[in-house]
Amino acid sequence: MTQTIATNSVRSVVSVRVRFGETDLMGIVHHGSYVTYMEVGRVEWLRRRGVVYATWAQRGLHLAVVELTLRYLAPARFDDELDIEVTLGQVRAASVRFDYRIVRPADGVLCAEASTRLACVDDHQTLRRIGPEISEVLARSEAAS
Repeated sequence: MTQTIATNSVRSVVSVRVRFGETDLMGIVHHGSYVTYMEVGRVEWLRRRGVVYATWAQRGLHLAVVELTLRYLAPARFDDELDIEVTLGQVRAASVRFDYRIVRPADGVLCAEASTRLACVDDHQTLRRIGPEISEVLARSEAAS
């Protein structure tokens, strides 16, 4: 079962500034740093809807990354400000997909596009259906939290 999503209510933008340690010897953001930016955006996306992820984890609810796609389009460099645009792209019976656009707002350049699929699992990594409590949170807009 796939849930239809109103994408205008499930989008957040999180700003980050590239730190020196996130760059390679050429001064360009290291490819692995983008995965961290995506996680920062995703956790903030949840927080803006009233979810403290650690609270979910304490209750035995986890969203484990099971798939990641990432396409690099333009380099970002040390001290660039980046906007991480996070959108809930899909909700299935036991997984969700988040889509990302990483944009340099100074010039509007799209640096990367990505997506992650996260499976809903318990403390024993057993797949769980996404229940009404989670579905309700995922459907919230930022203003509703």
